[in-house]
Amino acid sequence: MRKRGIPLEYTEWLKWCLDGRKTTLAFDNFISEIFGVGNGIDQGCPLSVIISLFYNADLLDIVNRKKGELSLGFIDDTLFAARGRSFVEANEKVKAIMEKEGGGTRVEQDAECGI
Repeated sequence: MRKRGIPLEYTEWLKWCLDGRKTTLAFDNFISEIFGVGNGIDQGCPLSVIISLFYNADLLDIVNRKKGELSLGFIDDTLFAARGRSFVEANEKVKAIMEKEGGGTRVEQDAECGI
């Protein structure tokens, strides 16, 4: 968020909101012990859509629109598309998007946690 120009006051407030959260898991006849939540945001939080857009912004920016590449994203869904003279050419472009630094298959490896 800071990289995208969001003022420090807002990002610090968000860190404060997300710090120290705890939860339990409950299903069937099982209830877990309370444990800390180290990442993510509460389900149903109105800020979750906005925060996810910032979280995924770098991933969506890796395409080169001049080369016929496209990216779309919403929450936890991302689409990469490419135009080519053949299926093989378009497929190779999408594969290259996925494999380049910061690409779809690299995002978990490359991601740095932090707001």
